Amino acid sequence: MEFGDFLKFYISLLVVCNPFSAIPAVLTFTRAKTMQEKKRTALVASFAVGVILLVSIWIGSPLLSFFDIRISAFQLAGGFVLFLLALSMLSAEDSPLTHDEEDKQQAKKKASIAVVPLAIPIIAGPGAISTAIVFNTNFPGISNLLIMTVCGLFVTVTLGACLYFATRLEKLIGYTGMNIMGRIGGLILAAIAVETMSKGMIGLFPGLAGSLAA
Repeated sequence: MEFGDFLKFYISLLVVCNPFSAIPAVLTFTRAKTMQEKKRTALVASFAVGVILLVSIWIGSPLLSFFDIRISAFQLAGGFVLFLLALSMLSAEDSPLTHDEEDKQQAKKKASIAVVPLAIPIIAGPGAISTAIVFNTNFPGISNLLIMTVCGLFVTVTLGACLYFATRLEKLIGYTGMNIMGRIGGLILAAIAVETMSKGMIGLFPGLAGSLAA
């Protein structure tokens, strides 16, 4: 894995986790809490996200082998999930793949909402897990796993900082700023999703490679 691939993995994970959609969720679910409780919720949520990402990176590919799922098939399915998330980001709507009204209602009833639904499925949902597994299958080997682990930790720290200073970021960037950045991230994610799906299609149907080249 070269530096460009490392950067691509970092951006992909960060865009899928989408801190600009997680910030409003944190602010909504912790509205009645003190500032100290809000910060503690942010730290616990980011820690849980880190665990989810690392587990996906390290055992995602073996799970595919266990269930006898071809890498190309998962690339196609994972790319499709990412594309759906990208469409929801481009339209500035909450994707049902990340959370729904039931998650929101349950969050209001729970004393601690840092892990569920904030960490999963709002932040590290199917899109993040799929991204980690897809890159794992594209770049096998222990050295690449270690590099992706470092990348996952960087994403966790970035998300933790965004959630920890959620109140300040909301005031600094504003709703319009978060909306614009979310749409830009959605466009980047859509391009990555299309590339991933094309690799999966070529893997499942090798004859397409010659057709595309022509």
